[in-house]
Amino acid sequence: MLAPRIFSKRRAFLFLLLVGLLAGLVVVSSGLGEFCDEDGYCEIPGIRFGARRGPGDAAKKPPRRAGGRKTGPRRDCVDFPDTSDVLLVMKTGASESFGRVSNQILTNLKCLPDFLIFSDMAQDFAGYAIHDSLDAVLDEVRRNNSDFDLYNRQQRCAVDVGSCNKNHDVSQEAWNLDKYKNIHMAEKAFALRPDHEWYLFVDADTYVVWPTMMRWLRALNPDEAHYIGSVAYIGEVPFAHGGSGYLVSKAAMQKMFRGKTGVGNSWDERVAQECCGDYMFAIALKNETGVEVKNAWPTVNGEKPHTLPYAEDQWCQPIVTMHHVSAQEVSELWALEKERNFSAPLRIKDLYHEFVEEQLVPTRDAWDNMSDDVFYLNRSASDYSEYELSMAKEGRLSKLEQHAHQSFEDCRRVCKSIRSCLQYRFWNGICSTSKALKHGVPTKVEKEKWWEYRSGWDMTRIQKWVKSHGKCRKPQYPTSW
Repeated sequence: MLAPRIFSKRRAFLFLLLVGLLAGLVVVSSGLGEFCDEDGYCEIPGIRFGARRGPGDAAKKPPRRAGGRKTGPRRDCVDFPDTSDVLLVMKTGASESFGRVSNQILTNLKCLPDFLIFSDMAQDFAGYAIHDSLDAVLDEVRRNNSDFDLYNRQQRCAVDVGSCNKNHDVSQEAWNLDKYKNIHMAEKAFALRPDHEWYLFVDADTYVVWPTMMRWLRALNPDEAHYIGSVAYIGEVPFAHGGSGYLVSKAAMQKMFRGKTGVGNSWDERVAQECCGDYMFAIALKNETGVEVKNAWPTVNGEKPHTLPYAEDQWCQPIVTMHHVSAQEVSELWALEKERNFSAPLRIKDLYHEFVEEQLVPTRDAWDNMSDDVFYLNRSASDYSEYELSMAKEGRLSKLEQHAHQSFEDCRRVCKSIRSCLQYRFWNGICSTSKALKHGVPTKVEKEKWWEYRSGWDMTRIQKWVKSHGKCRKPQYPTSW
């Protein structure tokens, strides 16, 4: 009789243990379900559902904001500003989209209520639509036009685009094709989203500092016709550099496109004869509306932390865009913004302290620190480019300056002799100095050091300069033109 009683107690204990485990699992799974709902990306089969919903869940869908794309709360976006008045219009190419767009979507694009992506091919990217910006270009412009070789090949591609583009000079082909996009994608963006206050056009390798952008836009009136960017020139024609990004107000977009059809087509033939789409957008906008570009540099910027010049007139300035950012740099900039709880403004000096300060060393081999204030060279010693000759100092040279082109050490001595010089660079018999601080980029390692870029920084002067510029006044946004 003893054995059955022992068995009964053991079975009761196991039963109670199982009940306790199940109760604990219910509590944990409920919490996990909340986590999934908050972040909107994970799914626990049979317990809770996050972003994926069934037909009976229509009433539970999160509200739609200005742009119309479904959005739900995400932990990363708690302190992110409301950007619903601004439509981001991102330009990419099918040959690069999967490499560049992904990291944008994983970072600050996930906090935007709406955005549009345009390319040279319609694609579906993880549920996001990438629109073809070129499908409306005039047939007579596309026909027998080598600029469209890449476009036509991609339309015919029966496998992945990368395989179809292999063994072709895709970089050059993409450049030839890119100029046809700008006007058409602006026209399409307005047709798709006609009710935004601002339209921000950027490339897929442009980083947008949204908290600072939205703070700046408070001071601007979208009912006035604005076309704002970092001004560049082709000949005498000013235009907003596309990679830096440019802002177009509601009023300007309405003047350009409202009540009109075929605006892009009216410029297709002219575009075929020119170099660049951002340049042609400026010409078309002025022709259609009379609106000219307004310069917002350095707030709208074509550089990034390691190539920015840190100088007197930029140090305290707010920054809203950076160009040529790699996937890693997008991730690092996003991490910095989250660490700051998306506070504004982000100033140029903040980028120096975060990315450059700890990387500076007295000298680097195989490195170009972009020193370019003054060049010292021997005109008779080598065939220099027109640009290099134009940058060469002329007139009376000190003894140190006369020898600056001879070696890296001679170049360092010249920088030391100039009180405002913070850094210097030597390459191919050219010594160049700079009173602006730049970090720069790595270059090719050469067997012969004469042909290798070498860079140096006066660390004592730099530390003194940074300390003397420690405080900034209230940020000055570009608002008066």
